[in-house]
Amino acid sequence: MKNSRNTRDSSNKGQQDSFMFPERDDDTYFELPPEDDDYYGASDDGSDDGYDSFVDEYDQEVKPQSKRQEQRREKKQVKALSEKQPKGVKNREILVVMYAFICIFLATIGYFIYYNAVESKDVINRPGNVHIAQLQEKTSRGRILAADGSVLAQTITDASGQEIRNYPYANVFAHVVGTSDINKSGLEASCENELLMSNINPLRKAINELQNEKNPGDDVITTLDTTLQQVAYNALGSNQGAVVAIEPSTGKVLAMVSKPDYDPNTLEANFDAIISDSNNKSLLNQATSGLFTPGSIFKICTALEYIRENPSYDGYSYTCQGSIQLSDGNGKTQGLSCYHGTIHGTQNLFQSFANSCNASFANIGTVLDADQFTQLAQSLLFNQSLPTQIPHAKSSFSLSSSDSDWLKGATAIGQGNTTMTPLHAAMITSAIANGGVLMEPYLVDSVQSSDGTTVEKNMPQSYGNLISSSEASLLTDMMIQVTQSGTATALSGLGYTVAGKTGTAEIDNYGNNAWFVGFAPAEDPQIAICVLVENASTSSSYVAVPVAQQIFAAYVK
Repeated sequence: MKNSRNTRDSSNKGQQDSFMFPERDDDTYFELPPEDDDYYGASDDGSDDGYDSFVDEYDQEVKPQSKRQEQRREKKQVKALSEKQPKGVKNREILVVMYAFICIFLATIGYFIYYNAVESKDVINRPGNVHIAQLQEKTSRGRILAADGSVLAQTITDASGQEIRNYPYANVFAHVVGTSDINKSGLEASCENELLMSNINPLRKAINELQNEKNPGDDVITTLDTTLQQVAYNALGSNQGAVVAIEPSTGKVLAMVSKPDYDPNTLEANFDAIISDSNNKSLLNQATSGLFTPGSIFKICTALEYIRENPSYDGYSYTCQGSIQLSDGNGKTQGLSCYHGTIHGTQNLFQSFANSCNASFANIGTVLDADQFTQLAQSLLFNQSLPTQIPHAKSSFSLSSSDSDWLKGATAIGQGNTTMTPLHAAMITSAIANGGVLMEPYLVDSVQSSDGTTVEKNMPQSYGNLISSSEASLLTDMMIQVTQSGTATALSGLGYTVAGKTGTAEIDNYGNNAWFVGFAPAEDPQIAICVLVENASTSSSYVAVPVAQQIFAAYVK
């Protein structure tokens, strides 16, 4: 059959035509109809025009498409689908999963770093930590050394092959170094992590483990001065009390003594007897954890508050009659006396401070603003933890505007409800010596492996200005007058100037707490100290000041 619309004479085909249009059984060629719905669809009268059947027959005659054409068509379909998806949607699921894994990874690494830098020491040093026993099985506890390399604590092996902890200086460093077994305390407790870690050569460590031998723990090098510690210990003698010495410019603790004391080498044998006596304070480090009525050394704080509230402090004057009577809030009066009722006569602020006139300072206490005084005490670190890693008790201060004049006066002279530790007193003194800037006290200078490699080095850290530099200078001048013409003249004529303040706190049914705080040389301070003698039979001038003199003489160059 021939279609009149699509015929051509085969006799007229050229060579090119034959190539382009191969011969068929007949000379019939077809043109595809236009893409028109009406054309492909039914006729207007609803009858089939027969074209669909014709196309089916044609399709059956066309050869299948090649693989390349099929691939092209598939690519076009994929591309068309991808172009229909909005940007950011097609990879959203992958990105979410990827970012989630990145966040988890970074969080894990961050916590690992934080744990090793911050929490690991606390965890290891925590009492009752079962991992300590495991560390001790693999590591021989490291040494604790003084600043000059003297051994303060070490692990030795006895004749039976058992490891024991040995303290060559016995009682002298008892509280500050502490013990590692029974009654774990001091540096032995706070440096547990360092002492039970071994940072020796990895090859040597591997060999030790293969031979089932313990690795030597790291050594803790302290800031303690062996000579100064011995001098302070001997100077305190048979008295109960404490001594703290600090380098003002760095915060290094040079000496720390507490009495009564004990021999750490024999503590295990004597422990039961010590703890069975409720009055025995041998195990208490009174330098850091003993809370005492400060007495007249607190007049440093009172004088500072008066100066802040009264810029015209130069005009202050008071005539001392040996005591002062103040209202107790119950319609009666109660007296506050100078030491032994000494009559000081007319005193200005500097003279009142140098002579430690209780009557004058009690008078000052009645005119101070209680709220501002409380703020000053808090700024001087009362009622809060001190900025140091050394374990300690909190000093306390309490005063209200509703308190009686007698309590205000008693608070001003360091009695009342005020208590403080010797460490805290030494820190305030150190800040004055350092121009008002408090350097945070620390005991550990560095940590070294047993082969001498530095593992960790502690650097001085500034807490900031405890007081202003001008206030520090003014207080220094007042403290110099104490040693030049006041209650501590035994510290004059030493070849260098000492700035200081004495204090004698009277404790009912107990005795006096005799204090001295000071620093030297006053012009270029090398050392700041606090001396406390408990239950003294006389004033600080005769008990605490001589101890301070020996300490200054041993250290000031």
